[in-house]
Amino acid sequence: MLLEVKDLTIEFHDHDRPERVVENVSFSLDRGGILGIVGESGSGKSMTALAIAGLLPRKKLKKSGEILFDGVDLLTLERAKLREYQGDEISVIFQEPMTALNPTMTIGKQVEESLRIHRGLSREERKKQALIWLDKVEMDDPERVYEAYPHELSGGMRQRVMIAAAMVSGPELLIADEPTTALDVTVQAQIIDLLLKINEKEKVSILFISHDLSLIRQISHRVLVMQNGRIVEEGAVEQIFDDPKEDYTKQLLAAIPKVIL
Repeated sequence: MLLEVKDLTIEFHDHDRPERVVENVSFSLDRGGILGIVGESGSGKSMTALAIAGLLPRKKLKKSGEILFDGVDLLTLERAKLREYQGDEISVIFQEPMTALNPTMTIGKQVEESLRIHRGLSREERKKQALIWLDKVEMDDPERVYEAYPHELSGGMRQRVMIAAAMVSGPELLIADEPTTALDVTVQAQIIDLLLKINEKEKVSILFISHDLSLIRQISHRVLVMQNGRIVEEGAVEQIFDDPKEDYTKQLLAAIPKVIL
């Protein structure tokens, strides 16, 4: 067991009345597994992912429960210790790489960032590892991409860069928060295929967050369905799609567009 979340509750206190965005959420993720979390906007799926990644704001927020990563409770870990996990053991790729990437830095410098922070490698070794990962994410001409800036790449290429940057330090957990939403359908399929290859070859566990059930079906081993901050159903991907129990899950499945040939 790599990750175990127990009774996670997140409550914001930045308005007149407290807002509970995640309530008593519990689940686990096996080593090498892919867990999909699906739900509409406001379901709590991204907040759950941000809590695991240690990226929730510290102020005006109340959180309780446990987030056990290799047996260590990340929820109560002091900030300095948490930073040792962030970008090293736990990496995140976000929905829109253009906002996540620094427009003033070359791609190579950004892919190398976690190696500089966590590994203390020489400049030559950092470049070597960055080029290896730009090749692993199936970039044409990694040397050219290494020297390029974000605006010189397409959306799909930028998302591949984000995956390379997330994976270069060899994390055990990759959190993918709506990583294909800004991409067209063809590029979405390529990114899903790439994540599956990385899961198989690198044995990295993946937490895949999406509102798109068709993507969840393509990539996940197990699925959590969230609504209003709670888990309403969970199970193996086949069970969720072929024999859903809850009305909300059935409504989500019914909303998937049907392809007419």
